[in-house]
Amino acid sequence: MTLRSRVLRMRGDDGIGVITVIMVVAVLTAFLITATVMTINNLGNAKRDRQALSALSTSEAGVAQAVQFLRGGSLGALTCMEPAAGAAPGPTCQGATQSWISALNPKQVMLNGAAGTCAAAADCFKVWIGTVQKYKPNCPERHASPPAPCFGIYRVHSTGVSGGGPSARKLAVDVKVQPYPFPIGVFADALSGNGNVGVHSESIFTNGCMMNRQDDSHNGSGVQFSWDSANNRPVLDLVYDQPTAAHATANVSSSNTSCGSGGGGAPIHTSGICNTTFPYDQDGSGAALTAGDGCYGKYVRADGTKYPTSSLFTQSDLQSYGYRPRGLTDAQYDALRTQAQAEGTYNIAAGSINATLTSLGAAGITSPVLYWDNADISLDQGSFPASFLRDINNSSTCTSSSVTIVVAGPGHDLTYQGGNTAPWLVASLFVPDGTLTGSGGRNTIGTVFAKTLDMGGNVDFYMDQCFADNPPGATLDAQITTWREDDAQDIN
Repeated sequence: MTLRSRVLRMRGDDGIGVITVIMVVAVLTAFLITATVMTINNLGNAKRDRQALSALSTSEAGVAQAVQFLRGGSLGALTCMEPAAGAAPGPTCQGATQSWISALNPKQVMLNGAAGTCAAAADCFKVWIGTVQKYKPNCPERHASPPAPCFGIYRVHSTGVSGGGPSARKLAVDVKVQPYPFPIGVFADALSGNGNVGVHSESIFTNGCMMNRQDDSHNGSGVQFSWDSANNRPVLDLVYDQPTAAHATANVSSSNTSCGSGGGGAPIHTSGICNTTFPYDQDGSGAALTAGDGCYGKYVRADGTKYPTSSLFTQSDLQSYGYRPRGLTDAQYDALRTQAQAEGTYNIAAGSINATLTSLGAAGITSPVLYWDNADISLDQGSFPASFLRDINNSSTCTSSSVTIVVAGPGHDLTYQGGNTAPWLVASLFVPDGTLTGSGGRNTIGTVFAKTLDMGGNVDFYMDQCFADNPPGATLDAQITTWREDDAQDIN
């Protein structure tokens, strides 16, 4: 090959290097662009993940707020009936203004506490509550073997919004609501005094004895339950679906001076285990009843069970009504104390109660807690706003306000002067370490748990359908039973 031919061939290969360089640069550029796009996408995905998690946390905050609403209000206010699966919320859930029971206009809360609408760019939640199963106090489960508590189920629908995306997550959470376990009625470890006591639509329970028991069917002095003349028996206990009666682990006696004999009376089971004057009363001197003895099964409950089948009342029977020492657990008292601290009603001065409860009511808290540690407290009707005082209400759809009062600490007492005429205080009273007392009439609507209950003077204890169906929210145990994301519809 000549020198010229070699030179020409070398010149023909010069362009290959340029092309190679260009191709390498192109490939590197493509890699760089791909890496950049992937980085941007990953950053975007990470941001959206953070927003989604933030929205989920916000939605969970809405659930927590709804549970707090359940414990600070009245079950009677929850009138939105949960729609069937796949169905749209019905007319009971179509409120025109923002509320906890409107699917159309749910409660809206901004996380920063500011006013405004829960819109796409905000950090906020929207919540409404549907009733799956309304709480009923006299459910058949109460009389099963073993007995189980009555409960209601309420579904919280919470949509959490995290702004800047926007991002939103929707939850549907079922909350099982039931009263704390304690004997709902009038309870005391010990009863003292021998005044004229009227008990209406609720029963008396004691871990001791009860004296001064008098015939309910005749006017007289002593402890008497309201009489149903049409059915020739005491009126029904609205919580337990049985005639109101006295239940004592020791004796029940008609004596007005002791739990034994004397003072015009004697223990009601001295002459036999069936006392036809007090056929529904039970005490530690009773025994199993037999058909045809005049007491056995005189009342048949709505679920078909008979009452009574025994006139004996033991510690085990008392526990079947939910009894435990001091009424509630330490954890439950701690929860009530914490609620009172949050509401500004812990160890509050008696003179400040009326104004404070009025302010709480205006904020939507209709079931507050008053809690005192290691103090003796004296209250009267004037201590409370008018919204916490009322006459008997046997409507099952009422939304009455009520208060839970706790006076705790060894030897510390609650004195309440309520008067003999309506309106009366609507309350759950707990005096687990001291005495509930008062001079003259101190009538209340609700339930009492005390270490010692002074039965002196003239006092009446009432239960009505309104209170039975809507126990104070502060005494309710609210447990989340199911939790799921609600994907039934898109979130806008």
